[in-house]
Amino acid sequence: MKYREMIKKVQQYSGFSDSESKDALDCTVETLAVHLTEGERKDFASQLPHELKDRALSVFATRSTAKEDILEQVARLQNITIDHAKKQLLSSWHAIKDAISDGEIQDIRAQLPKNTKLLLF
Repeated sequence: MKYREMIKKVQQYSGFSDSESKDALDCTVETLAVHLTEGERKDFASQLPHELKDRALSVFATRSTAKEDILEQVARLQNITIDHAKKQLLSSWHAIKDAISDGEIQDIRAQLPKNTKLLLF
């Protein structure tokens, strides 16, 4: 799936503007990638359009980001409420799931914190 198609899917799932859908998708990819091992981050990136692949590969975990809740990270990075971050995260995750393999989805699931799994799966 192409990058523009993924942005449109986020719009369909959320009702966000084109700009907010793009920002939400970009932020979600970066935030998820920070919580993956190096090998899994590369596998995840390999299934994304090049615009998102670059984003997934350009981020690295720090002690604080690796421990921070994904939902709180999205809210902080986007400067939005937790409720709005949840909507961004969920709509972006649905678009991402439409673009990557079932095996990759399960690999990502295995590496996410419990509270994130409960939210996304």
